[in-house]
Parts: sequence; C-alpha cells; structure tokens
Amino acid sequence: MSNKQQPTRKQPTRRREQPARTREQPARTREQPARPPQVLVLGYDRTDSARHAARWAVGELGSEDKLVIVHSSRPLHAPPSALSTPEERSRLARALIDELLLEGEDALFDVDVVAEVSDADPVSALVAAAERHHARAIVIGSEQHSRLHKAIGTVTTELLKRSPVPVIAVPMTDTLSGSEAA
Repeated sequence: MSNKQQPTRKQPTRRREQPARTREQPARTREQPARPPQVLVLGYDRTDSARHAARWAVGELGSEDKLVIVHSSRPLHAPPSALSTPEERSRLARALIDELLLEGEDALFDVDVVAEVSDADPVSALVAAAERHHARAIVIGSEQHSRLHKAIGTVTTELLKRSPVPVIAVPMTDTLSGSEAA
C-alpha cells in the first residue's frame, strides 16, 4: 500500500436548466420610467436679460414641462408704490407678461406656461413660486450692476442666499445653446 493520496475528483456542477424561451414568453425589457414633468420658475421684469432667460428656459424644457413666469410688482429693497393700487400693479404686470408671450419666442407655446403676479419683493415671490410648484430651479437674467446695487444687494445675490432650489443666472450672450439668439 502506498501512502500517496489519490487526487480527489471534483464533481461537475450541475447547471440549473432554464426553459427554452417560446413565442409566448417574450424577452424581458427594461422599461424606462416616465420622467415627471419638469418645472422652471422664471423671474421676469421686462429687461432684455429677462427675455433672454425666458428663451433659455424654454429651450431647456420639453413639451410636457411647465414654465412659471413670475413678475413682482415692487423692487427688492422698497415698499410697493403708494401711487398705485394692488389691482393697478397687477394689471400692469399681467400686461408685461402678455407682451412677453406675444412678442417672445414661438417655443413659449410648446410648454405649459403659468403666469403669476406678486406684490411681494422679487426674491420672496420667486421662492414662494418655486416651493408652490415644486420647481427644479429658478431662472433669472443676469446683467452687470453698479457698485451701489452690489453694495445693497441684487435679486441674484438674495436668491442665492434664500432659494430652496438651484438658481440659474443666464448671462446676456450673442449665442444661445450654440445657435444664434433671436
């Protein structure tokens, strides 16, 4: 008898047999879940930079998405005008938004547009709209400001401090997403 050990043979592993796929059992495919509609809140004050931001925002949205256009009837660091009533300020603001829709991009008609007018300061109005509509972001136009404006604060700087969602400041440029701006 020899002391050599016999090598152990490894038992072959049995593969679990899978039933053959038939025509009645189509291959499983991963279905992409439907994307929930996106919402952007746009601060609109009739400036060229706000119009430019509106064009940018519409370009970022699909046909199932929503653009909430917010106009505040008062400046950031001042009370509402004593020379006009809330109703007059609201009518003027609605006229400004109507003007944007009439003179603006045709693409504004490709998305769901909601217009809101507020007698609150612009930052409070935009933050409230973003929360109310569960917005993905707040979009505003960006332009150069004087040293005085920078010292007392601008809507952009205040939004960056208070907004619960990202703030997108769209700079004035000659091109818009690689194509010529209108």
